Amino acid sequence: MDRAESKFVAGGVLLLATIVFVKLVAALLRSGPGKRLPPTAKGLPLLGGLLRFMKGPIVMVREEYAKLGSVFTVNLLNRRVTFFVGPDVSAHFFKAPEADLSQQEVYQFNVPTFGPGVVFDVDYSVRQEQFRFFTEALRVAKLRSYVDQMVLEAQEYFSKWGESGTVDLKYELEHLIILTASRCCS
Repeated sequence: MDRAESKFVAGGVLLLATIVFVKLVAALLRSGPGKRLPPTAKGLPLLGGLLRFMKGPIVMVREEYAKLGSVFTVNLLNRRVTFFVGPDVSAHFFKAPEADLSQQEVYQFNVPTFGPGVVFDVDYSVRQEQFRFFTEALRVAKLRSYVDQMVLEAQEYFSKWGESGTVDLKYELEHLIILTASRCCS
């Protein structure tokens, strides 16, 4: 083996050793005294459960739920994602202090849906106030009152379509849902 190959191999071994060391230290810090963390799904080093998640997230969640119970963590590359499956444990997510479980971080992808300054783009106290509004708007009696508005919105929307043609159904239904939600919330 020449000098260049030797340096390359040594660099690779050093990189691998560093990764293993960092993972061990991180695991020790996460499982400090007094912390009860949920069980973690087994996965490939570095990738964790990413390949299984990409192949079929619902299948993966069902399998891990059967093995680990209603609360478990899956490593997805450099992220640890904890799943709360079922009504008995999902309440913990919605009622936990923001310092323990950040809804804002998890749902940041949803900001474009509601727009800036709404729901997951605001601090915790404002979000709680907005949730109280949503809770009232989503009560069964209120939902029943929206049916006529939803039907009207759908009829108006589809009346603009021709008798035949091709559409991007995902785009069209996303657009219809936003219009319907806007009509019902106004």
